[in-house]
Amino acid sequence: MEHLRVISVLEHEVIPIADGAGPVDGAKDTAWISEADASTLVSLNRLRKGFCEQEAGGVKLAQHCGIVRLPSCVLEILPKIGISDTRKANELDRSRAALLNMLHHARQITMTNVGAVPQRTVNAPLLDVFIDTFLGCALDQARRGLLARYVTHVDDLSVLKGRLHVHGHIRRNLTRPHLLHCEHDEFTGDNAYNRAIRATLNICQSWGSHPSTRRRWFETHARFAGITSVSMTAADVARLPRNRTTRRYEPVLKWCEWLLSMNSPSMSAGATHAPGLLFDMNKLFEAHVSRLEGVAAGEAYVVSTQGPKLALATSNGEEAFELKPDVIIWHPASNGVPTRIVRILDAKWKRLDHQDPRWGVQQTDIYQLLAYAIRYRCRHLELVYPAPSDNLIESNGAPFFEIMAPGLDEKIEVRIKTVSV
Repeated sequence: MEHLRVISVLEHEVIPIADGAGPVDGAKDTAWISEADASTLVSLNRLRKGFCEQEAGGVKLAQHCGIVRLPSCVLEILPKIGISDTRKANELDRSRAALLNMLHHARQITMTNVGAVPQRTVNAPLLDVFIDTFLGCALDQARRGLLARYVTHVDDLSVLKGRLHVHGHIRRNLTRPHLLHCEHDEFTGDNAYNRAIRATLNICQSWGSHPSTRRRWFETHARFAGITSVSMTAADVARLPRNRTTRRYEPVLKWCEWLLSMNSPSMSAGATHAPGLLFDMNKLFEAHVSRLEGVAAGEAYVVSTQGPKLALATSNGEEAFELKPDVIIWHPASNGVPTRIVRILDAKWKRLDHQDPRWGVQQTDIYQLLAYAIRYRCRHLELVYPAPSDNLIESNGAPFFEIMAPGLDEKIEVRIKTVSV
């Protein structure tokens, strides 16, 4: 990824396609991609439905945020958290900070120093932030002591060590009687786990653009200088055995997988594969909301996600139209077992329109909550949206919907709620 430029865009923006190798309309700072980049982006729709669509003169992004490696650049896609369709000053920095906070609080990745995101962090590209976090994880493990394992070695030694390989000794050392062909185990830090970290350090050496990231890379590399440098892929790291003794290495190994996946050799071969680290914003926001509700509930309530799954109807004796609420708040019994549903929440990664009488709430979303209310016999439901950064909306001013439904003695209440990202 040496010398590839980094361009930053917001979701739902259209990225212009340049005819040549220069900026669009002669503007130096304009985000643009080549025809090859556009083709690679569109091909991602096969793996992630609705990731982007090609329009006249450009490619429009949606739903996924993160980083993608393209043939001529690294594309940084950030969440759209403002109401205005036009990008405002510092919106990229605010969007980057929002994405990092959601990733951290939803426990998708382990970020460092996210409580109050440092100014350097939100100003640096995501790729720098991710590399810096990987380096922090690797340094932490090195300071705690590198994971050591017994590694089998087969060598010609001057003294017997371990087990003598008779056939190998005769074949190799018939004319060298002073050597013995031995197989022995050595307890060492030079094992596959630390080699994965060293391999990741090697491939990301030139990726970081910020001076502090480069300085941290040299510090980390010095800690792993004694580890054998080998070539590894993300699949190789994923296949490493995991158990209780390797549990502390989980965060750094996950970063190894993600960063190594961005070094796919298929890019140089011209294949339409774009290595990257992308997050579905619908799922990420749902996890973020679940985490906030879990913290707010404390020990008084039980919070469950994605279920329990129930069928809305039956057809010829078989269940049909499966329902799976994003978040359910339960009232627990004395033994802590969930017994009664208090609220059902549905998280929507959509922009609200505070000038609309109904805030732009879609009718299909209300129908979905109505199905939840009837099937789960719950009368308190909430639609949860991200609070826009440029015009914070108070939830107490949001529209409140009441629905009469057969089978329920009381009205169904649907509230609109916004949470900060």
